[in-house]
Amino acid sequence: MKFTNILSTQKKLFFMFLIVALLPLLTLGVISYMQSTKVVNGKLSNYNQFSGEKIKTELNQILVDMYYGTAAIQQYLADNTSINLKHQKPETYWDFKVANNLERLLQAHEKSNIRGIYVITSSGYYYGNYSFKVDQFKKLELWKRGFRSGNTEIGIYKPNHYRYNDLQYALGLLVPLKFSYGVLNDSFLFIETDLDSLFDSMNLLEEDLHSRITIRDETGKLLYQTKSDEQDLKDDVVWKEYTHINNWELEIRVPRDAFYQSSNVIFKIVLIGILVAFFLALILSYIFSNQFTKRILNLKFAMEEVSKGVFEKKVSFHTKDEIGKLGLHFNRMVDRIKQLMEEVRQKELMKREAEMKAIHYQINPHLLFNTLNTIQWKARLDGNEEIGKMLLHLTKVLEGNLDFTIELIPLKKEIEAIKHFLIIQELRFGSHFTFSLKMDDRIEQGLIPRMTIQPMLENIFFHAFEDGKGNIELEITRTKGYFQLALKDNGKGMSQDKLNTLFLKPNEKVRGGIGLSNVKQKFYIHYGNDYLISVNSVVNQGTVISISWPIRWGGHYDE
Repeated sequence: MKFTNILSTQKKLFFMFLIVALLPLLTLGVISYMQSTKVVNGKLSNYNQFSGEKIKTELNQILVDMYYGTAAIQQYLADNTSINLKHQKPETYWDFKVANNLERLLQAHEKSNIRGIYVITSSGYYYGNYSFKVDQFKKLELWKRGFRSGNTEIGIYKPNHYRYNDLQYALGLLVPLKFSYGVLNDSFLFIETDLDSLFDSMNLLEEDLHSRITIRDETGKLLYQTKSDEQDLKDDVVWKEYTHINNWELEIRVPRDAFYQSSNVIFKIVLIGILVAFFLALILSYIFSNQFTKRILNLKFAMEEVSKGVFEKKVSFHTKDEIGKLGLHFNRMVDRIKQLMEEVRQKELMKREAEMKAIHYQINPHLLFNTLNTIQWKARLDGNEEIGKMLLHLTKVLEGNLDFTIELIPLKKEIEAIKHFLIIQELRFGSHFTFSLKMDDRIEQGLIPRMTIQPMLENIFFHAFEDGKGNIELEITRTKGYFQLALKDNGKGMSQDKLNTLFLKPNEKVRGGIGLSNVKQKFYIHYGNDYLISVNSVVNQGTVISISWPIRWGGHYDE
């Protein structure tokens, strides 16, 4: 009673309806399932047993025909008055006459399922059907075993030793002829039977029930096995039959899942029926209890939406009871959460803006001092127009450094800014360095934090190229949602200790670079942890700086 007291009215109706609807259905379903599976599995077992006996009977008949035919031919060949060849390969009229009688004898023992009977002499000549390719036959494992051992051999294989081959499988029996006289001594009698009809029956069994069929001889040697990736398991359903003439084992193995597949289908049908009844009961219980619980459900759904981050969802109750007051307080709570989130967002924007300005105010003095020194030096020498040119490009560079309003700019503008910087360096050092750029025009509108590449170029000229001589390669590509930047130089490189502090902020203990530290901080501010900066350097060989960041587009770019 205590359990029912804590349940809502909707749950009480729900459980009562389920019990009334599902209890008789479950009973009927279990009984139907048990009886149906018993009948289906019994018929399936009988079908497999009948198929196994049919295959065994057919195989028995084939073996009987082959062994009795072989025995009759051996008895005929053992009579020196019947076969009196002078040469293994006929050379005289008498030889051709005897050979013709021998081939007639072989053809007389060929039945409907026997493909051919042949006598293969020690010299390689054979008697039998002219379409037989003896050289190809001698490549069979059956011939190799019989020739090496000198014993009777039998095997199942795919024949390819006929000029007009139309067999898929064949059963061959190779019998050595041991006589104390005549040219046929040490020859072999070979009889071959067509197994295509037998394998058609086996293939039906393999395909219908996913059966795996294995045939072994009386010594346990494998003669045939169904090609399958499945392993033999203890719970497989297995039937075994044995031939009468030579005690061959025929094993039919069906995986448990395949054998009980019909039972599983019946089970699924019963289960679907139960589920349908369950959902019907659920729908009816909802309809009956909806008038009592609709407002609570609305409030529940609104809470679920808020838990997913949707704060526009509100409840509208026009009553002044407890549920109405609960809805009113819920709406006030949602409004307060939205207000707090907006305050946090504004504070975060202000923090980011302050961080960006703080980064940009850290103007690298190296560029200003070195450029001014160069201008002063050029002015002392002569009144060259290069002074005005240098001032122009310096102005362009400083415009980018002192612009705090734009956080992300297109790659095209970033490249234009570094071109001005490189012209200044050329005026400073002369044409002693080279710069190459590889970038697809289609990604020119891709966004990058402003003043990203110039600090890295400054680092190259101030540390890698002390005399301004060297090669610089810049490559920017796009792949799988990210931009990839690689800046390579062939300067003097740096040690591992220097690499470890390259992107760190300088302080009393660590001396890094302000410009490179700012580069890393810019990517962190804009992309959080969704970026990657790596540096590879070899002393006296050069340095490669690689940066990967998410793709964003500027303006109204259309991919």
